[in-house]
Amino acid sequence: MYSTIVVPLDMSELAEQALAHAAEIAKRFGAHVELLTVVPSSLENAIEGESAGDTFDPRKLEAQEYLAAVGSRLTDDGLSVSTTVRHGDVAEEIIDHAAPCDLIIMCTHGRSGLGRWVYGSIADRTLRHAGVPILLVRASE
Repeated sequence: MYSTIVVPLDMSELAEQALAHAAEIAKRFGAHVELLTVVPSSLENAIEGESAGDTFDPRKLEAQEYLAAVGSRLTDDGLSVSTTVRHGDVAEEIIDHAAPCDLIIMCTHGRSGLGRWVYGSIADRTLRHAGVPILLVRASE
């Protein structure tokens, strides 16, 4: 049923709570797990008209190292794993990357009210616009 599962991670312990669900489903279906981190485009780049590829962003290296460590834990558990770091609008990049995949598993940080209005909800935007099924995991502190 599932051959490729995308797990977006924002380098937080809360987001990593989706990993247990992804590992269980991947084992059950023999699916490949794609770990994804999106580095938001900086305001300076947008103002100066530079694309993310035009400048060195240390956040990308940090994200690559983080995903490598997380991926290593999953491969040690016998899973097939790949990692990707993208730049841009977080929800849009998740949706674009996951388009050819079978399932997105991600945590929601559970913001509501003013916090959701101020920060938006990546999970909500992804849920509304992705063309693949999504399993949302409510993160617990």
